[in-house]
Amino acid sequence: MKQALILTLLATAGITATASPVDAHGRHHREVTHGHVETLPGGVELGYHLHGRAKMVRTDRDGGTTEVVVRVRGLDPDTTYPAHVHDQPCSSTPAGGSHYQHVIGGPVDPVNEIWPAITTDERGRGLGVAIHDERARDDARSIVVHFPLDTSIRLACIDLS
Repeated sequence: MKQALILTLLATAGITATASPVDAHGRHHREVTHGHVETLPGGVELGYHLHGRAKMVRTDRDGGTTEVVVRVRGLDPDTTYPAHVHDQPCSSTPAGGSHYQHVIGGPVDPVNEIWPAITTDERGRGLGVAIHDERARDDARSIVVHFPLDTSIRLACIDLS
């Protein structure tokens, strides 16, 4: 638990503190994908003009880990926004497709899915972090930010590439 808290604090500062294993050729097994926030039509209709970025770090450390950090500006102050890693790009219909799941068809919860819920400060700047003890597959392709009062409304999407 203490290690997870330390990793969360380091991730909020933009620091990744995972030591990736090295293969026989001295190469690290670490993949970093990132992207920028795109405000979706649902967000525009509600008056949002969002900016920000996200990063996903996948490693083979200890059987696999995934860390996701999302930063978004332009949200409502002092609010928590549901955000989930999705299995399609932002250009798909609907944007991002469905929730990514470690076990496809398994539970819809923050253990089987990656939920970096975004909490904003008094200025509407938000941060979301999720750390999993499992390496996300390649079909973890985007992050979708949902409207808290109606999660069917997709406010923004971030392609991870």
